[in-house]
Amino acid sequence: MLTGAIAPSGPALAQAITAPLAQAGRGAARAPVRVLEVGAGTGVFTAAILRCLAPGDELDVYEINPNFQACLEARLAANALPGVDCRLHIAAIGGLQAAQPFDFIISALPLNNFSAVEVEAILKLLMGHLRPGGTLSYFEYPFVRQLKRMLVTNAAERARLRAVGEVVHSFLGRHPCRQAAVPLNLPPAVAHHILKPEVA
Repeated sequence: MLTGAIAPSGPALAQAITAPLAQAGRGAARAPVRVLEVGAGTGVFTAAILRCLAPGDELDVYEINPNFQACLEARLAANALPGVDCRLHIAAIGGLQAAQPFDFIISALPLNNFSAVEVEAILKLLMGHLRPGGTLSYFEYPFVRQLKRMLVTNAAERARLRAVGEVVHSFLGRHPCRQAAVPLNLPPAVAHHILKPEVA
């Protein structure tokens, strides 16, 4: 599937998902940052990310659906400050190759739409491109997997959702993580912020 959101993400979720980046500040008070956004869709998070960036920062945006290209190009043109290096990639992240790791990665990929093996590969890929001390942020809708498992009649689909949940639970258990509930989003969501520990 090319899209997986139940409804468009609202401003409260965009603010929550970009909170670690916003807390880093902007301008001369901090070093330039490199940001990766995956599953950008129509660019709701993209606009929020750009509001946190300053000249010298870099943003790579990945979206697999070409139908969103014009919308994303317009978001970048309208919101990027001069001196912010923005690159839009209409491509899957499987081929992501970056010369340097990212300080912040923000994902809106619909993990519930993938197989457990794909989810594990996605999370491993994103963490592999995150610098030590960096933050991976993504969101989920609480209890959606459990609700789907109760509603679907296909045993294979129930098993897939259960396996995805186990992969995500294991991933969160292996990494330092902050969670932020976003009750004002429709539907309510939870933003997860995973910190990649500094190298000892």
